[in-house]
Amino acid sequence: MPKAIVIEDEQLEHAVRVAKVSSQENGGRDAALLLTCFGTGMTVTEICRLRVSDYLTESGAVLIDSQVRAEIAYNHRSRPLCWTSKKLTNAIDAHLAERLARGHGVSTRVMAYRGLDPESPLFVSGRTGEGLKISAQRRDGKTYYSANQLSRLYTRLFGMAGIEGASAQSGRRTLAVKLKRRGIDLRHISEILGIESLEAVKKLCAGDPARLGDIVRRII
Repeated sequence: MPKAIVIEDEQLEHAVRVAKVSSQENGGRDAALLLTCFGTGMTVTEICRLRVSDYLTESGAVLIDSQVRAEIAYNHRSRPLCWTSKKLTNAIDAHLAERLARGHGVSTRVMAYRGLDPESPLFVSGRTGEGLKISAQRRDGKTYYSANQLSRLYTRLFGMAGIEGASAQSGRRTLAVKLKRRGIDLRHISEILGIESLEAVKKLCAGDPARLGDIVRRII
């Protein structure tokens, strides 16, 4: 199976701009979803299962140091989740403000969690207020979740932006490759993505498409 393609900064910025204007109801949410995929390296199922309380403190501040809870992690092991990118948090904050204005997932405790239900999904439809759909299947005594709706949404957003071959998996690989470019060691990349095998992380980062000219240009 071929690796997911790496999305460069200019391409992602273009995709986010296109997403914002593509839908009056969901443009802000979709822009935030794109940035979450590439800013955290989470899987689509993990993103779908995020709650407001995974992002906000009770006082309404952004949780700088949160975690991908074990119950939503693809490998059932918790790992760090850092909401430190202003570009990402600004996009999520805009989506939450739209939610509040539309009355989607609000709480009677108006002074807590910015007036939102902390147990509600972090990302909801601008039309219905419902979270993204997740399907669950039981196999061999275990429950497996899939998020085909979000996977299709990412593919559609990339298609509208004219980025051929991009998919939801591009977020994890792009983050891994960019961290590697910055000299971050494989062990830290492994911890961020929740990949236990360093060899698997090495394979994920291999084949960096960055051109030599681009690398040299960023030196000074």
